[in-house]
Amino acid sequence: MNYTSISEIHQQFEAQRQFKEKNRKLSLEKRLSGLQKLEANILNSEKEIQDALYKDFKKSNVETSITEFSPTLNELKFVQENLHKWMKPQKVPSPLKYLTLRGKILSEPKGNSLIITPWNYPFFLPMTHSISSLAAGNTVMLKLSELTPNINLVIEKIIKNTFLPEQMKVIFGSVEETTEILKLKFDHIHFTGSPKVGKIVMEAASKNLSDITLELGGKSPAVIDADSDLKSAVKSLIWGKFVNAGQTCIAPDYILADISIKTELEKILKEEIQKAFGDEPQNSKDFARIINQKNFKRITEYIEELKNLNVPFLCGGNLNENELYISPTVVSEPPNETKIMQDEIFGPILPLIYFENSEDAVKQIRSKEKPLSLYIFSKNNHFIQKIISETSSGSVCVND
Repeated sequence: MNYTSISEIHQQFEAQRQFKEKNRKLSLEKRLSGLQKLEANILNSEKEIQDALYKDFKKSNVETSITEFSPTLNELKFVQENLHKWMKPQKVPSPLKYLTLRGKILSEPKGNSLIITPWNYPFFLPMTHSISSLAAGNTVMLKLSELTPNINLVIEKIIKNTFLPEQMKVIFGSVEETTEILKLKFDHIHFTGSPKVGKIVMEAASKNLSDITLELGGKSPAVIDADSDLKSAVKSLIWGKFVNAGQTCIAPDYILADISIKTELEKILKEEIQKAFGDEPQNSKDFARIINQKNFKRITEYIEELKNLNVPFLCGGNLNENELYISPTVVSEPPNETKIMQDEIFGPILPLIYFENSEDAVKQIRSKEKPLSLYIFSKNNHFIQKIISETSSGSVCVND
């Protein structure tokens, strides 16, 4: 896959800059027509999407359907059903001293948008963000991750068959191309990825006073109360943690459980992982691989550190570098100073940490950076409300 040249990046940006005023005037009917054409081209490309994602990191067809293909189509359907309401002016009441005036809110496009997406959900994330931007009447330059070349070519084909390049253009490249594109004055930048790169994107956006949306990761805890449906909670967590081999920004990063259920929790976890992936998870058709050598090495270092410290492994810890395979792994009570308890794991390792009471649970959550997501499993509404009210996170999910 050839990277987009610097000259072409500038040429495409200028073409979109000149086109944005025409684009912002597109009627509801024309915007819907573009989305309908996009939907048809995606539906016609299902097999290509499946094959490409399997080549990129051995994602099964079932997982592709659940996490990439179907959510994209659902997003398209949702936008098409609601766009007419979003484009309508919204009347707002006037305060008493302005009683003779009439106010309304008009939604308008930002203009030229840049969308930078990661490799972990390399079809769904680029498409869903682009759908929203296009529906709003913006032009889109879509910078895809260089780590997923096969799905990138499928996305480029779909976009070329749907939109004019001055309306939407796919950009291929790595650090040099991304650095160059960030120098340009976009009206809005949307970035999904790590906090480290997010800081670079935010600094670049500030130089042009570009609006910016950052969707970053973090250490998202799953809190399990003694009063919970433990087996149901474990099944949910195995799905949420090990789908995409743990390479999900909102994956449960670690379990924080009541100490009184330690023995039962660890027993059920081992049983349910065996049921989900079999005796040899490496042979499972439903378990993805690590995206590249760099991330394989990073996760391997976590495992090596834990083994050197004699941290108990309840299951897993097996590696195959040739296949970029790391087995579903559960470790019990790693020290807080270990790398795995400081970094976002972004891989198939699930640490178990325990708390004595709800105060202790809150204290442990608050000792780390604000998580992107927080998961609570409990039948005790007082416990649930305490965790929600005394912690802060991007989202909270209860018993699901």
